[in-house]
Amino acid sequence: MLQNIADLDSGNGKTYREINNETKHKFDVGQLVELDDGVRLFVAKQTRDCDGTPLYCLTPKKGDYEQQCKGFANYNWVNGYPCDSLKAV
Repeated sequence: MLQNIADLDSGNGKTYREINNETKHKFDVGQLVELDDGVRLFVAKQTRDCDGTPLYCLTPKKGDYEQQCKGFANYNWVNGYPCDSLKAV
């Protein structure tokens, strides 16, 4: 049986998934952030990857923070950005 690496013990009694799920998001919804290439966008939604890693949906439109269809990103949103690819403006 295969085991997901996120479910392995990290060495401190918790799985990597548990550690990731305990990690707080660094950026707030509505906050202006800058990507590594200099593009500036607003945080539209805080999400998580399948292993619990904090991720962000971003939007070019200030105020476009209400998800229109549960389970799907809004048309203007780009999603899947981790903290280390963003910086606060």
